[in-house]
Amino acid sequence: MSVERPMMILQRTAELVELLAERGALTPAEIAEHVDTPRSSVYRLGDALREVGLAEQVPESHIRLTRRWLRLADAARAGLSEWEAARDVLDDLSGSTRQTAFLSVPRGEGSICVEWARGDAINVLLLKPGRSLPLYAGAAGRVTLAFGLDDPAPYLTKAPFEAYTKRTLTTATKLRKDILQSRKQGYVISDCDVTDGIGALGAPLLRTKSGAFAGAISLAGLAEEFNERRGEFVEMLLAAAETLSSSLP
Repeated sequence: MSVERPMMILQRTAELVELLAERGALTPAEIAEHVDTPRSSVYRLGDALREVGLAEQVPESHIRLTRRWLRLADAARAGLSEWEAARDVLDDLSGSTRQTAFLSVPRGEGSICVEWARGDAINVLLLKPGRSLPLYAGAAGRVTLAFGLDDPAPYLTKAPFEAYTKRTLTTATKLRKDILQSRKQGYVISDCDVTDGIGALGAPLLRTKSGAFAGAISLAGLAEEFNERRGEFVEMLLAAAETLSSSLP
């Protein structure tokens, strides 16, 4: 068997796991549509994941990830030693604002949440530990696009992107403008561009010695409150970003 075939299987399995992590339980037909894979292959991949206890079948033929992933996620988080200070910073930020605070790090063409501190509006937020946002949407994603890429031009050639809401920035023109504005002010404003009624703010985390981009700290909650208290929230977010950045090598 060639090397390409096992690698292709691994890639499709990874895409399936990512999809289930982001969307929750789905039918094989829904999975096949999202990952552009024949339904017969989806069944085989699903069976393989069930054999090793990483997926399970639930009513109406839906496939979902098992709780075994929680243990794997805890192990992965424990290995992020450079972020040891994040827990206290996120707790303080969430406690002072009553909003949900997130730590996200770059991964591929997205930003994945690795830690959070829950606020009042937790049940309506899309982002959670283990879930990711694309670079064009949400505070964490757009912080990574604006501050984490030296040259965002190659990524922007893939526009237009799929919209989450009517306010999602999907075109290269709008995203270029957003990048310039974000770099000028030092933070990102996300106003209902991922979920209707949800606002967010994001700021970059920079390494102490090199100044290189390390991740994003963001704050999310009800858009109405974010619009009313934006200045206050920005000040607290930037202070938290400075504190966490100072703990990085």
